[in-house]
Amino acid sequence: MNTVWVILAAIFADNFLLARFFGIESFFSASEKKSTSLWYGVLVTVVTVSAGTVAVVLNKFVFAPLNIEYMSTFVTALVIFSVICALHILSKKVSEKAYKRMSESVPLLSTNCVVMGAVRLCADNSLSMGNSVLFLLAAGVGFTVALLIFSAVQERLENVSCVPSFKGLPILLLSAAFAAMAFAGFAGIGA
Repeated sequence: MNTVWVILAAIFADNFLLARFFGIESFFSASEKKSTSLWYGVLVTVVTVSAGTVAVVLNKFVFAPLNIEYMSTFVTALVIFSVICALHILSKKVSEKAYKRMSESVPLLSTNCVVMGAVRLCADNSLSMGNSVLFLLAAGVGFTVALLIFSAVQERLENVSCVPSFKGLPILLLSAAFAAMAFAGFAGIGA
């Protein structure tokens, strides 16, 4: 049952985007259209799970036994960058369209805090290997869910008339605040 709570908490109660504000730097640019949100959310999920799993293994079996945990943040950043580069190279071999979309996403992906935040939380909370992988997956899924919800909100806001001073970024920030409050309602899950 503990595993179910880890997954539900990472997706809803401790949503990395709306509760912890990790990945907020790409929130507005990657959520303009649902297709872009889904693509970017899947990329973040893949990078989070793959780089996070490698980083958690390094934390548990290299840094902790050698008592050099202070190196984990630096090495985790290198692992994340390496996974992004590997995905970029693989996308070129898959198709030109995937390569083009991946090339557009690399700057946002390489600066996204969701991956680093999820890995650090796995290490800080001493999750088991299995729970760590599930937590990393749920963190990516939660990020994707928040992006998809917000892309739907942005599409609806395009057709709404509002006070001129609220057009654009102010109404988006207000909408993000309401979405964050809605997700805060899940905070009691598993308590």
